[in-house]
Amino acid sequence: MTYEQKKQNDNYFNRVISLTKENGFYVWPNEKETYTMKNGKLIGKKSAIRKIKNITTKSFHNRLVVK
Repeated sequence: MTYEQKKQNDNYFNRVISLTKENGFYVWPNEKETYTMKNGKLIGKKSAIRKIKNITTKSFHNRLVVK
């Protein structure tokens, strides 16, 4: 995946974060993963966080937390 594609994914997930209320959920149906929103970060299982990290830039990774 190119850097530009990863930046677009950063933009997508930043939008998800901005639209999800505190303690709300984001469900990624294609990957069958669920994330919780806390303190402006997406929280998920290790495998769920790894999936997002694989398609985003390293600068976005500080917005992710493993349960």
